[in-house]
Amino acid sequence: VELEFFDSLLSSYIFTNSIKSRDQMRVSSYIGFIFVFSVSYNITNSYAESTEPKAASVLNSIEKQTKEKPTSPSTATTKIRGLVKPLREAVLSTDVIAKITHINVKEGDRFKQGEKLVQFECSRQRAQLKAAEAEVLAKKMISENNESLSTFNAVGSLELEVSKAQLDKAMAELEAIKIGNYFICSFRAPWNGRVTEIKANAHEVIEPGREIMKILDDKSLEVEMIVPSGWLKWIRPGIDISMAIDETGKNYDLEISRIGARVDPVSQTIRIFSSFKSDAADVLAGMSGAVIVNLPD
Repeated sequence: VELEFFDSLLSSYIFTNSIKSRDQMRVSSYIGFIFVFSVSYNITNSYAESTEPKAASVLNSIEKQTKEKPTSPSTATTKIRGLVKPLREAVLSTDVIAKITHINVKEGDRFKQGEKLVQFECSRQRAQLKAAEAEVLAKKMISENNESLSTFNAVGSLELEVSKAQLDKAMAELEAIKIGNYFICSFRAPWNGRVTEIKANAHEVIEPGREIMKILDDKSLEVEMIVPSGWLKWIRPGIDISMAIDETGKNYDLEISRIGARVDPVSQTIRIFSSFKSDAADVLAGMSGAVIVNLPD
């Protein structure tokens, strides 16, 4: 409608220009310009009023989302491989020739501290023990007799002191045989743990230094990691980390317990060790996984 009105206005202007004087033409031009400006102004205001509510709605939505979801600073993390190792493990062997009579445990069995693990044939050691006990008894009788005679000046002071020294020597030899028999006749568990490997059988004669059995303490485990030596700038005992063990599929909380004493100059790495912060009964020595470490800012 406005365009049609504008066309009629333009036709009137042309007609007026042809019949009116120059002054009338100038007045008509002013009137036409004012009318066109008024129509354009109304159209612009109408469009602005229609789009203003939409823009305000978009701004309010953005502001609301910003308040509901505040940005939080992210912490950089990295993953390294870790290996579960026992704090205590041992290889049992003997320093003398001995024959195994019985092995009381099997691979994987648990044992308690002081429990007899391996029994040896030690009849010869028992005979040596009896001989040493008899020697002590004889030396003790001689020493006591000389002590009695010395009260009557019937024995020299030198002979008396020699008999006392011989008694002390016999008692020391007896003690050495007892200690030797304790370890030679049987192996007893030094702590609570499990058997990891048995490398001998009953009725075998074991030569000195041969491995008989491997044991470990499965309740005292730690995680060993190899990390860049540059971490020494910030890593310290007591830092909390976590580990996802491949074999169990579980995550475990760890705490760095100690740092190695030597940096490998070739790879520029160092060993660090961590302990489990809670009970990890399902974790075995030799398991491995990814250790997650939070890096400093």
